[in-house]
Amino acid sequence: MFYHQKNTCYETHTRMVVGTNCIEQLPEEIKACGGEKILIVSDPNVSKTEFYANCIDYVKKSGCPYLVWNEAEEEAPLRNVDTVCGILLKNACNLMIAVGGGSVIDICKLAGVLATNGGKGPDWAGYEKYSIPPMTLFTIPTTAGTSAEVTNMAVVHDEEKNVKFTVGHRILGAAKVTFLDGNSIESCPRGQIACCGIDALSHSFESYIALNANPITEALSLSGVRLISRNLWAVYGNSSNRQSALDLIVGSAMGGLAFNNTGCGNMHCIGRHVGPQLHINHGLSIALVMPSVAKFNFPAQMEKYRRIAEAMDLDVRGVPLADVGEIVVNGLKKLISDVGITVKMSDFKPSVEDFEKIAQDSYTQYQKFYHYRNPVKMTFKDYMMILEDCCK
Repeated sequence: MFYHQKNTCYETHTRMVVGTNCIEQLPEEIKACGGEKILIVSDPNVSKTEFYANCIDYVKKSGCPYLVWNEAEEEAPLRNVDTVCGILLKNACNLMIAVGGGSVIDICKLAGVLATNGGKGPDWAGYEKYSIPPMTLFTIPTTAGTSAEVTNMAVVHDEEKNVKFTVGHRILGAAKVTFLDGNSIESCPRGQIACCGIDALSHSFESYIALNANPITEALSLSGVRLISRNLWAVYGNSSNRQSALDLIVGSAMGGLAFNNTGCGNMHCIGRHVGPQLHINHGLSIALVMPSVAKFNFPAQMEKYRRIAEAMDLDVRGVPLADVGEIVVNGLKKLISDVGITVKMSDFKPSVEDFEKIAQDSYTQYQKFYHYRNPVKMTFKDYMMILEDCCK
């Protein structure tokens, strides 16, 4: 295999506890990290579930005093970060446990940075901007999608400016421990399972074809594609299927472990701007752009698309390499439709001005970061073309 970058690397800084009922190890992990006072953060829906109640029971068994804040909102708004940081400082907590999806986890990640480094969220936008280790964080994902439980960055929504920004740190940004438990998504709404699962698939897909992929990230990415594409529909149909749920959660984490090193490509470069502009959630934004971006990128990574097709159980035996891209794109469209995502970009009635802003913001981000990730060189017109194709 040819690698575009002569020297590559792989690293992760999160301990992963994996298995159905693995949250029973919470007391042991809390004691091992020196937990003295805990803040448990969740959202109004997750906090009503049996799984959340079980998490609380295991925290109690640790003997460590704890507080709860269960008001996290979707898309990780900056005001939630400020609230959580205030609770941490006021109550002298030294450990956070995030029980929820990517928004809950990202809120905690940035709140932990502010609690130890001070300042406001946008002060730390970018990478390697802070130097003091943030508050210790445990993550217990209740969706299989964002992979925030294992990545070293937080993506937060600044609603005043209507933009999302990233705060990341290669060594300090990741959670200390994560628990990948097959029971965690049993109460997850079907629509959320669908959108999060497609987001998870995009992480593995994009990290696999990234210009800076390496043998280790490729192994994780391809396994992620396989586990997610083979289990998403099953979990969408029955979230009580514990083995499929665990496989889906592990597949999602694999994608995160891969793109944590490679970064993502145009699905995310565009999707992160589609959401705020059209007022839709991140997972749906990714689903809307995924097939069109996959079609656009195919000529640059044809052989890798054949391997993706095989991982997705798409029959490409004897198919000319030039025709594999269409099979993969149609396979993505079918999976997206099978999990109930049938809307198109045009259903949100984007204006020409909307597309021009999304395209310009995407191209600006491409010039800063995505030029060394996405396999195809991009122009502003390319982004406009992809957005127009998303409406077909």
